[in-house]
Amino acid sequence: MGKFTHETDIQGYCILSNEDLDALHGSTIELMSEYGLQMHGQEALEILSAAGCDVDFETDRVRFPANLVNDSIESCPPEFTLCGRDPKNDALVGGKNVVFKNFGTGVLMMDPETGEIRDSTKEDLGNVARFIDSMDGVDVFSIAVAAGDVDQRVKSLHEAEVVFNNLTKNFAHDLEGKKNTQRFVDMAAAIQGGYDKLRERPIITMGACPNSPLEINENETEIILLSARHGLPIDILSMGLCGGTTPATLAGTLVTTNAEILGGIVLSQIVNKGNPILYGSSTTIMDMKSATSPVGAPEHAMFGAAVGQIGHYYGIPTNVGGT
Repeated sequence: MGKFTHETDIQGYCILSNEDLDALHGSTIELMSEYGLQMHGQEALEILSAAGCDVDFETDRVRFPANLVNDSIESCPPEFTLCGRDPKNDALVGGKNVVFKNFGTGVLMMDPETGEIRDSTKEDLGNVARFIDSMDGVDVFSIAVAAGDVDQRVKSLHEAEVVFNNLTKNFAHDLEGKKNTQRFVDMAAAIQGGYDKLRERPIITMGACPNSPLEINENETEIILLSARHGLPIDILSMGLCGGTTPATLAGTLVTTNAEILGGIVLSQIVNKGNPILYGSSTTIMDMKSATSPVGAPEHAMFGAAVGQIGHYYGIPTNVGGT
């Protein structure tokens, strides 16, 4: 299983050997081909079936042939640019390039004038976006705080509006529903001067999150399909919870989340071969006492280091959550 050998001799905190990476990939291929993933959405299932996957349309179970998974990994570009609305803020990802993005999404904040802890608002989000836009150390913006004071059915569009009006960097946004996702793309295309211009310089990065263990729901498959058809970068990010939604061992969790992410990658590459992909993870352990996900846990950093190695192994840029 030593097909992938991209830059595995990197320096730094490495918890996986080359042999570990080969074993991880081999176990993932076995899991995807013999057990499979739950992939929801009729259109996605039909596309996967036509590409050679074994699809059970009654249970939404998809089993992936190894060659399709390997070919999809190989077709992902090893580097690409996360374009800013202002080209001076372009950020190249891939290889040994490191860029930074703010964390999100907070629903409470301390009022900067009164010190009161309160629900965050649309105005707060615009202020934070403008603040981060001025920071040289942050390259990409994602929704930092929620717009809690707007109609929640179109909250993501209100958030997009206020961010677009206060940001000149690349904008990473996760949305709910195909209609709102398309409207978000429409907004970005209007800014760029058309869909072709947006494809040439995608100022937005889309996000799709599998549900651990081993499921990608219809909302996420629709986002992957829509984004790939527009040629937009897609961050396929698993948030497995070690000992909760994924196996208790780090190795078992890596195999599980790797399968989830690769399932989304396969779908994207069938639709648009060469579509830019971020291999994403914000995986941590489950706090057994409080049943929460501590992003400050040492294991969160260990998973991030492992995912960075997997990205070099596959030749796919990665996105990992910070602590």
